[in-house]
Amino acid sequence: MGNRIRFFALAFIMSLLVGVTNLSAQSITWAELPLLDWERNILQAFDRNNYDKVIDSAQNQANDPNNNAFLFIYYGHAQKYYLERNRDSAVYYKQQYHITLNRLSGANLAVLTRLIAMPQTSWNKKVNKQFLDAAFEKAATMEYLGSILFYLESPNPDVANGAIGGLQAILQQKRNIVLNGGTLSSSDRAWMSDNRLLQLLVQKAGETSSPATGFLSKIPAFARKKILGGAPACLALIEDPALPMLRQAATMGNANAAAVIQLIQDARGARLAKYPNSTWYSATGP
Repeated sequence: MGNRIRFFALAFIMSLLVGVTNLSAQSITWAELPLLDWERNILQAFDRNNYDKVIDSAQNQANDPNNNAFLFIYYGHAQKYYLERNRDSAVYYKQQYHITLNRLSGANLAVLTRLIAMPQTSWNKKVNKQFLDAAFEKAATMEYLGSILFYLESPNPDVANGAIGGLQAILQQKRNIVLNGGTLSSSDRAWMSDNRLLQLLVQKAGETSSPATGFLSKIPAFARKKILGGAPACLALIEDPALPMLRQAATMGNANAAAVIQLIQDARGARLAKYPNSTWYSATGP
């Protein structure tokens, strides 16, 4: 009898360990897609201002799984247009803008974030940001979640803001699962309530303060969401897991923490009105 009890106890413990192992295996690694050797080589040529080599090397690149050759060619022509006033490159830069913009995806982020960070391309700030935003918008799928999380910590504000936009789109997809009567997977629950992510979002939420923050309580709930976008909107989509950290941040002088808590209360109220027994991760409750 004693052996049987010990056996069942051991089996129970093993089942818990398996569950923890599976959850860990499902966790998201914060990392961008690795650069290929030829991509590194062309980036070096670009950094040396050898734009003819950049264009020629990209045009002759047969193995392009990340579809970055077109991006190198466009930026090579952009530099020749700006620095050399090359007429052919000027035509290419202007005619290929929309085509290049529409071809961008999450697979381009590792190269694009490096190209726009180079001092040589700083003159092209408007296009750089448009390209970044388009790439992050296309990257708003679970396939590129690890990359998006990685770029949240970028020192480049345009890159970090683009990543916030991509993350918000993914979080909205997860929120819709619950609001449509479903339940999030254990993997989604794990990365959405990860302390590293929550701390980063709370920090970013406190970096900027809207003039309307102090009047949020007097503004209708539907309007509050529009006033506080970015990191606050992401925290509201995550909802309950963010509350303890936000309450602590509020006591430590984070000016936006109280406003974000109000956004979360709005989100909880809307969810509970639709599904009274729901939780942040499930419409049907625990």
